[in-house]
Amino acid sequence: MKVMDNARARSFVFPVNGTPVRFDDGEVTGREVLTRAGLLPASEHQLILVRGGRTHLVGTDDKVDLVAEEGGAFRGFRSDRSFSFTVDEVGQVWGDGRIEVDELLAILHVPAGHDLVLEREDEPDKILRPGGAVSFETRGVEHIVSRRAQRPDFVLVTVFTTSGVFPAEGAVRVPATTPVADVLARAARKLELGDTATWITTVGNRDIEPSASFAGNGLSGEVEIEWGPREGGGGTRA
Repeated sequence: MKVMDNARARSFVFPVNGTPVRFDDGEVTGREVLTRAGLLPASEHQLILVRGGRTHLVGTDDKVDLVAEEGGAFRGFRSDRSFSFTVDEVGQVWGDGRIEVDELLAILHVPAGHDLVLEREDEPDKILRPGGAVSFETRGVEHIVSRRAQRPDFVLVTVFTTSGVFPAEGAVRVPATTPVADVLARAARKLELGDTATWITTVGNRDIEPSASFAGNGLSGEVEIEWGPREGGGGTRA
């Protein structure tokens, strides 16, 4: 007990939104963390503790044992709600309606040779890629799983247009037998595109036929589609 008391008596430095913050006690409340980090008023913020591949919501009056949580970090958000999601059936929580894939990958322990896959009913799987983002706002709880990387009979597709990128999370995984037009139609709905009847579809400066499948167009692996009016050069990456 004396050793533990000595540990609690020393100061602790925990990152809060990436900035080191010093605490003089080994046990603090969520309110104290937010206040020391300058996230005021504390009552208007959500506080998340990140440690060991897990995220935990910390209420303003909840106590955090900094001795037990050493090596962790805090993320504070000016928000009035938190968002739940699962990764490999393990519950997680975030303080904002959007999380960058880079930050998600930094938090989680993804097995080597595996992809993080966003699963939604009635939609193809989406592979989460660095530079992308996951939104929790419109579809409620997200289900993310880790799976062994790309099967040879599937392709990973990203569509670049002058109006944005589909999917925002990274890439959509579909069977190679899928018509290119099916993915373009999904992109058009998501990005709320107007008349695309005269648009051309190119991969690596080569025109491809949307009515044919990815395999029929000789496409495999990771496919980056440029889609737009011919006079615009086939679309521009956002």
